[in-house]
Amino acid sequence: MMYALEAAGLRVHFADREVLAGVDIAVSPGELVTLVGPSGCGKSTLLRAIAGLRAVHEGRVSLSGVDVTNLPAEKRRVGLVFQDNALFGHLRVEGNVAFGLRHLPKNERRQRVAEVLELVKLGHLARRYPHQLSGGEQQRVAVARALAPKPAVVLLDEPFGALDEVLREELGWEIREILTKQNTAAILVTHDRHEAITLGDRVAVMGGGKILQCAPPREVYERPINRFVADFLAVASYVKTESGVEELVRPHQLRVSAGGRHKVLRVEFLGATSRYTIKAADGSLLISDVGPTEQLAVGAACSVEVLRG
Repeated sequence: MMYALEAAGLRVHFADREVLAGVDIAVSPGELVTLVGPSGCGKSTLLRAIAGLRAVHEGRVSLSGVDVTNLPAEKRRVGLVFQDNALFGHLRVEGNVAFGLRHLPKNERRQRVAEVLELVKLGHLARRYPHQLSGGEQQRVAVARALAPKPAVVLLDEPFGALDEVLREELGWEIREILTKQNTAAILVTHDRHEAITLGDRVAVMGGGKILQCAPPREVYERPINRFVADFLAVASYVKTESGVEELVRPHQLRVSAGGRHKVLRVEFLGATSRYTIKAADGSLLISDVGPTEQLAVGAACSVEVLRG
């Protein structure tokens, strides 16, 4: 199988600190991989290494089967989208999108700009300047500019971080659909766990300079490779089975009822449900999402049942 992007054994050092500690990742054409992990784990460094903006000390980067490890950034077929969109304020929208197409004849350049602006639904704003656009429109221009040269892969580094929650969710789905239509491989770095699970064909969880697990969202959510992945990707509780083994349970897998040996510590209203933080009799904490039919006050005694199957 020919991957659009394949990175193998990437190592990057800053002074005496290893920021990438042997990273392997492969992305197929048309696939969106979301990349999550704590601050400082190497997410942005990985994108920069793939793009050629950061030299690697070991490993290789291949795009569509071609080793580009030693090529400069401008010779790699990589599109970049950042949180601040990095648009050129002195250029109109069409000029920003055309920036990476200077190698094309004028007519072909104009045609490609029109194509990608229609793709991101901004054809009517081609003559405007970036400061005349909303935040969401600016990010769509940034995506159009990244897609214009027909890159092998698009790398998005927290592109929705500056947008409000409603807009970022809407724009996230729009961009996912655009990438799919173009059959373009992409890696999306995000700090939003919900965004990672909902948008990604696969979710890569990073920690300590390594990708610890990369799999479809349901698999990472239900069968995390270790406790770090389980806790980072979503809220988790751990209960001991009869054999003494700790079992991972998510909030929807715990049923709470009045009376018992446990105690309600906190109640968070989430709309259709409430999230209960419960101190178990053994001192451990349990998190449960409870429907409107069962309402307990902070300090109330309760019991907890694990729902299986």
